[in-house]
Amino acid sequence: MKTFVAVTLLVVTATVIGCGGNGSSPVNNNPPPQQGFAAGSVSLHDMPPAGVTVLSFQATITGIAMQPGNVSLLNTPRTLEMTQLQGMSAYLGAVSVPAGNYGSMTITLANPQMTFLNDSGSSMSMGGMMGGASCANGQICQFTPTMMASSVTITGSPFPLDVQANVFFNLQIDFDLMDSLQSSMGMNPQMSSTMQQSMQIPDVFDQMDDMLGQISSVNAANNQFQIAFVQGMPSMTVFADANATFKAFDAAGKPNNMAGLSQGEIVLIKMQLMADGSLRAAEVKLESPNSPVLQGMVVAMDSATQFDMVVMNEAPAFQGVNIGDVVRMNLQSGAIFNVDDTDLPVSGMSFNSSADMMIGQMVEIKPASALLSGTPPQLGTNTVHLMNTWITASVASKIDANNFTIQSLPGVYGAAGINSMKISTSARTEFDNVPSVAGLNVGDSVSIRGPLFMMNGTPVLIAGKIQKR
Repeated sequence: MKTFVAVTLLVVTATVIGCGGNGSSPVNNNPPPQQGFAAGSVSLHDMPPAGVTVLSFQATITGIAMQPGNVSLLNTPRTLEMTQLQGMSAYLGAVSVPAGNYGSMTITLANPQMTFLNDSGSSMSMGGMMGGASCANGQICQFTPTMMASSVTITGSPFPLDVQANVFFNLQIDFDLMDSLQSSMGMNPQMSSTMQQSMQIPDVFDQMDDMLGQISSVNAANNQFQIAFVQGMPSMTVFADANATFKAFDAAGKPNNMAGLSQGEIVLIKMQLMADGSLRAAEVKLESPNSPVLQGMVVAMDSATQFDMVVMNEAPAFQGVNIGDVVRMNLQSGAIFNVDDTDLPVSGMSFNSSADMMIGQMVEIKPASALLSGTPPQLGTNTVHLMNTWITASVASKIDANNFTIQSLPGVYGAAGINSMKISTSARTEFDNVPSVAGLNVGDSVSIRGPLFMMNGTPVLIAGKIQKR
């Protein structure tokens, strides 16, 4: 698995930070830099694995520092679930760094935890296994890998790096989990780096999609709000200008605009990291007025009223449930099924009952009961939202200008008898590193995000984003 840790260093003079035009200006998440310093922010994104099927991988990033001077790019350690960051980013915070020439960067990791499917064909026995000393073939297990090295230092491109005032650049770190995991299942971190540069303040450095969080405060007078996350990221102050779209607030009797925001709401946000360090909301969707929600990947369909999922995210933290846990969901009578992202052309697709569910789908549920202890623990729910699934595979064939198939799917699909999948694109699909389906070739590795459906026995993913690897 390749996990892209994007360190975005926003190099500006002190006179540029915080400047705005007429009216309210977007809040800047960077601390005002001292003279001779540069402001920087940190974000992270991801690409998935081969071999043992990793369903969830967490690690604590304890430090990111440039040398010489041990100049830190991370304000505080961040624990992140990384598998869900395929083709998207997670913002890690903002820093100020001294201008100057840097020859290397050191990234330090700790406390790795992994939930995986053993599809090796035999039982696996190793230290660090949670709940027992071995993991049977076909079983989903949790595991704490041994860190063979706790840090890695990058000295190659783009280093040496000259940090200057009034130059904006985006520094990305590529963490390759597939190569980092050794045959013994120990971890020896493998990383590389690339850089993008911009001279324009309005430039968008990164876009962060499908970020689940809870509103902690609203400053309607300045079109700003603060959002908190369970999963590793810092609380963020976000600016919502006239271009921001608000959705689903009307279902709770609220207006679909800034006035609909209130403390305690659970929202799904799409936002942009601007070159000056400010965060701008592109879309804010109400997921729940105040009830907690859990998001996860379906890993087993036990019956028409019961399924298992690996928890990938939650807002706020739900007592007794941790990211990476397998939880058995009991569907209550009259449970509501719907598709969360209706921006994509999903008409003709069906997600109306548990009969439309399949392994590999990402879903969001609202707990409707207390957590029952057991293996796995159980929760009741009366709501199932189909969310965006993420998958990395290889192009198998091109059907036409808008559709293609993929193969070499993650093992969780193969274990369910799914060996290929149709990908459908539209005018709403965002392409990265490739202009369109026409630019793809058989054998290309691609990461894809979008809702996954089972239609007439064929899995179909409606692509919101396609990233060529």
